[in-house]
Amino acid sequence: MSFEWSRDDVTVGDGFLRIAREQIGKAIAGAENGQESPERRVHEARRRCKKLRALFRLVRPGFAAYAAEDAFVRDASRSLAAARDMRVTQQTYIELMAWAHRPAPPLPSDTADHDGEVAALRSFAKQMRNLDERSGDWHVQRIDLDTLASGLKHTYGRGCHTGREANRRRTDEAFHEWRKYSKYHWNQLGLLEGCAQEILPSAHKCAGDLADQLGLHHDLAVLQDLLNTSPADLGPGIDVAFATDAADRRQAEIEARIATLGRQVFAEKPKALKARFSAYLEGWMRREAAE
Repeated sequence: MSFEWSRDDVTVGDGFLRIAREQIGKAIAGAENGQESPERRVHEARRRCKKLRALFRLVRPGFAAYAAEDAFVRDASRSLAAARDMRVTQQTYIELMAWAHRPAPPLPSDTADHDGEVAALRSFAKQMRNLDERSGDWHVQRIDLDTLASGLKHTYGRGCHTGREANRRRTDEAFHEWRKYSKYHWNQLGLLEGCAQEILPSAHKCAGDLADQLGLHHDLAVLQDLLNTSPADLGPGIDVAFATDAADRRQAEIEARIATLGRQVFAEKPKALKARFSAYLEGWMRREAAE
């Protein structure tokens, strides 16, 4: 089934358990899929973790195990990050040079420690199995429609706050913090898309576009940090001054898009958003019961 609540879920809490277990199962299967490259498997594992954390935040008001399980998934994802981060930084540099119409010098063809990644993926799969076992003990009876609306409001409110801070401070760290909550909000809209299918797909896409632009901004910030500290890690022949200037210009261009998208995604007050989604969810449940 898809990453959202379904008419087949007996209760809202049952839907949460189903979605969580589906994502955990897909995380395990992806991590152990020997037909895919370690690079691809790491990417998919981290994507599943982001979905799980967005799901946990959505039911946070009624999920007693939230703090422990969110931290567990966060740490499991971080354990896979090192090799992936260098690959992303290399790709960011290549794309930046293409944007600046400057040929990129050859970069190391393979900086990843594949044996280390495979070992990390094996450990990750074990952690996800432990999470799946614990899910049988999660208490979900308090999770209802108001839980979902309240959880969405909380994440959205954090997105509003971090967005204001990013626009005020204009630092890479502030934009990165906004990116995290924009990504959570995007995933949560996807979880609830079925309750207002005539309205939410466009809002979902807009939130995804904002998260993507903030992601590009963050990737450039990571590249700039490497250019400032250890450019040789990218390989020989790097024109540090040109790349740094290009990254500054590219970030400024992206920030203009972020400003437009941010105003669209976070235009509403959190209380108004909760009221609107409460109405969507209640109407959805009435329609489901009538069919």
